[in-house]
Amino acid sequence: MRRWGKARPRSLSWKALLMVVFLVLLTIFMIFEGNIKPALAAVAEARARLIAIEAMTEAIEKEIIQTVEYQDLIYIHKDSRNRPVLLQPNTIAISRLAARTTEHVKNRLQSLEDEVILLPLGQVFGSDLLANMGPRFRLTVMPIGTVTVNLVNELEEAGINQTLHKIILEINAAIGIAVPMIATKTDVQHQVLLTQAVIVGEVPDTFFQLHRP
Repeated sequence: MRRWGKARPRSLSWKALLMVVFLVLLTIFMIFEGNIKPALAAVAEARARLIAIEAMTEAIEKEIIQTVEYQDLIYIHKDSRNRPVLLQPNTIAISRLAARTTEHVKNRLQSLEDEVILLPLGQVFGSDLLANMGPRFRLTVMPIGTVTVNLVNELEEAGINQTLHKIILEINAAIGIAVPMIATKTDVQHQVLLTQAVIVGEVPDTFFQLHRP
């Protein structure tokens, strides 16, 4: 005589289990793609820009600023009454300085590829409490294209009949940023005071504009 009882539940087949896993992974990916990825890209870009600026400053302060004097770049011509009549740039020295700065900055940025920069996922959420929590993504920074260097003027009043003349290095570079599943690039511009001097008397009307020849 056949006995009737509760039917045993059929276990999920491996195909159904695989489908469930796939749907779970797809959901996680969509959440990452729509919410976490843009925030991670923004944090990575901000961190990369800061690292690049620090590298630029380090290269310039160690190799450039300590070796340059104002009189190396500017000739101040005066009349018989000791009044400045012409500020003449030393174009050869400026050209060499720009080339040397470009080389040092480029080499320093390239060295960043060898540095291990870990970016905690917790920083993406902007919380100080979670800043160092979660998986850590490896952030890679690399130079893209050409580093350009310009010298620019800045004038400030420094007292009665005195003008402070600043010569500033302006560095422009494009850097690439790579973290898992994200690759982007950004332009970085940074200015560093190179040298300065106080000019006594009126600045000549024929004041020049510094630039790389």
